Amino acid sequence: MHAYGSLDSYGNYRPALEPEQFDRCPVLLTQPPDDHWTPLHLSTPFLSRIRQVEVETVLLKNAGHYPLEDPGLQQMEEAIANFVMRVASVGGIE
Repeated sequence: MHAYGSLDSYGNYRPALEPEQFDRCPVLLTQPPDDHWTPLHLSTPFLSRIRQVEVETVLLKNAGHYPLEDPGLQQMEEAIANFVMRVASVGGIE
């Protein structure tokens, strides 16, 4: 792979299933608003195309790209736990 392999794969990637066809499960994105590696504006167009299932975005304040420490880590854990509990109760699983 040449030096631009990652950029090339990002620019030319084609998912096996288009977002409009995705109907498997709800989607949760936990995103630091100031993430410079993967800015929210790169995820939003893709996620907005998912319409057959719920899509939720939780912004992690004062967190880095991959939150390994607080406060981002705690916010991410809470967002995931709340999302799973809510989805499980809606689906009849408790």
